[in-house]
Amino acid sequence: MAITYSIVIGTTIPVLWSEDITAFYVVMSINSLVLGLLTWLILQTNYSLDSKNLFWKSGPFKGTIAINSIKKIEFHNGIIVPTIWKPALSHVGLIITYNNYDDIYISPEKREEFVRKLTAINPNINLINQLT
Repeated sequence: MAITYSIVIGTTIPVLWSEDITAFYVVMSINSLVLGLLTWLILQTNYSLDSKNLFWKSGPFKGTIAINSIKKIEFHNGIIVPTIWKPALSHVGLIITYNNYDDIYISPEKREEFVRKLTAINPNINLINQLT
């Protein structure tokens, strides 16, 4: 994430020497929005469970997955993740397949404990590439 912040801030440097004040305000506005969104994602990414649902939140994005609809959980370790939804902050996480063709990548801090809680509620979940 530090690299991303550096890139966003680095794009501001050329505009500092520009005499066009409008360009300065446009670049500063866009960079402020991007930095705000990145910070929001970092500070507000979390996952929780109740007896029926998995709740996920990442910045302005959030969702609910019925635990009984989860078909499989794949333990994943890598930068390239084959899912569309990736509300995660780590390259070490879980690919959860639910309903028929839906999937999501999450990265709870205690993966094994999180999976144990899910499988206690839905013992029919197929575990793939389990490390422990």
